[in-house]
Amino acid sequence: MSVTGESDTSTRSRKSKKPASKPSRATKSDISISKASQALGALVTDIDLSKDFSDSEIATLRDAFNTHGLLLFRDQDISPEAHVAFSKRFGELEHHVLNDALLEGLPEIYILSNLKKNGKRVGRAGAGHYWHSDLSYMAHPSLGSLLRSIEVPEVGGDTMFANLAVAYDALSKPMKEFLEGLEAEHSFANVQKRVVSLGLNKPLTPEQLAQTPSVVHPLVREHPETGRKSLFLSPGFTTGIVGMTNEESAAILEFLADHASQPRFVYRHAWKPNDVVFWDNRTLMHYAINDYDYENDRRHMHRTTIRGERAH
Repeated sequence: MSVTGESDTSTRSRKSKKPASKPSRATKSDISISKASQALGALVTDIDLSKDFSDSEIATLRDAFNTHGLLLFRDQDISPEAHVAFSKRFGELEHHVLNDALLEGLPEIYILSNLKKNGKRVGRAGAGHYWHSDLSYMAHPSLGSLLRSIEVPEVGGDTMFANLAVAYDALSKPMKEFLEGLEAEHSFANVQKRVVSLGLNKPLTPEQLAQTPSVVHPLVREHPETGRKSLFLSPGFTTGIVGMTNEESAAILEFLADHASQPRFVYRHAWKPNDVVFWDNRTLMHYAINDYDYENDRRHMHRTTIRGERAH
């Protein structure tokens, strides 16, 4: 599939791993769902995301999404229009504030890419190289993101996902009681300084900064659909805990970030072309690993982001 004038999609030699378990659910349309790891995630097979889905099929997928936190769909050579249409079945889509990285004609799609066309980057490069939850810096943080890989490096460029609900469950009772009621500030401008320092992207404009003022969210939130409590931690965007000194806040946030990113809470995804990963930003944080060559490797992806509600 050729995208934005670049060369045809590359392939990856890495073989897909077998599911961790046998399919646990099937619908009349033969959709199968099986665990992707012990920490989180499920592999969804026998599905074509370009088709029209019934309400019952969407309900099945949403139930699996709420249960596992992440759904992986392999071999989805779909159009940008189909990507948007499927995403809209789960909610209203955002238009990312970085409007220079939006797909022409389809502003619901945010381009994550290190490719260039006529000497200019076609999307946002160097994004997400830190633990974060997408759009946690918005007053209504994201429900979820759907990222489709179009071109990926032969080696490297994986994404790690951490389960903040399981990480919360593993905290001691006194720590849970201590965190209850605490709020933290989230800022998009904070992490952009780091991204710009890589020399890959331009600084935010005054207009973009005005659209993304700092916001405050609870440090522990309740999932609006399942009622399950989790940490609401976005280390790339979370700048401090309200009412604490910088030293106190930094110590607590560092502890929580280290705790939540332990291997036992993490699923690491090795991308293949035409993977679609749909994850829950309300209960997961993720990290795009920058272990590939920006100048010689090709990593080109499309992302839609579903608008959420205020965190409580």
